[in-house]
Amino acid sequence: MEVKRGFAVGDVLVSRRQDGDWMAVKILAVDAWPDEDDTLHCLVFQPTAQMPTAESFRSPDDHGCHGPISAAGFAEGWEVLCTSPVEDDDMVGFIEYLRMTDFRRYLEVTQQDGDALVAQANAHYQAALALDNDGMKLEAIDAYTQAIELFPLFFEAIDNRAFLHMELGDYATALSGFEDSLQVNPDGNSAFFSRGECLLRLGRLEEAQQVFEEGKQRFPEHQDMYIRYLAETLEQKRKRVGTGAAEAVARSTVKKRPWWKPWN
Repeated sequence: MEVKRGFAVGDVLVSRRQDGDWMAVKILAVDAWPDEDDTLHCLVFQPTAQMPTAESFRSPDDHGCHGPISAAGFAEGWEVLCTSPVEDDDMVGFIEYLRMTDFRRYLEVTQQDGDALVAQANAHYQAALALDNDGMKLEAIDAYTQAIELFPLFFEAIDNRAFLHMELGDYATALSGFEDSLQVNPDGNSAFFSRGECLLRLGRLEEAQQVFEEGKQRFPEHQDMYIRYLAETLEQKRKRVGTGAAEAVARSTVKKRPWWKPWN
């Protein structure tokens, strides 16, 4: 086997770890950058005790998982085992990665029509609005989910789904939704504020306070709303401290039986 300095799609690279097990990865795509610090999109397989061969580098039960890895990480200690054609099943994780991180490239790789896909997503979005208006909140959540699956950048659908979770009292799921929305649209006031409200309802008061304090600076046009909820958060913190102090006093004044004296 030769030491590989350049990398090509389909290359299977192997290396022996310090614990003696062997690692194998298969290159699915190469992202070349001007600084030559290329990124390899790899299918990473489970370690094996035996040195892999061209026939055994992957087992029937090990489908591998996608990972973007700097080419520099393969500069030493890795060798080319063989070259293996990239199959459709190999690309599943990579395609999902692109769907969530680089939608334009996802469309190119999957050869889909972006306009048609967005139109389908919008149809699910409109259906979700209608279901919500009819009081069918769980069905509306499902419809929003279908829209998001088709178009992960659809932050309006992500927000609306999270709002429905809030209406149903599921603040933990709603919080996760608003955080997802902010990954797509970091300047979204609705998601930013609602994240703080979820934290407040979940009793995570320190985090809620940070959100509302930051929000009144980042979104001055909505400052009154942030100030109002900040005040509510601080009031809840004050009550929590008061309750804690009262409980401590109560515990300290409870009549206790000395270890040496039975109750009368």
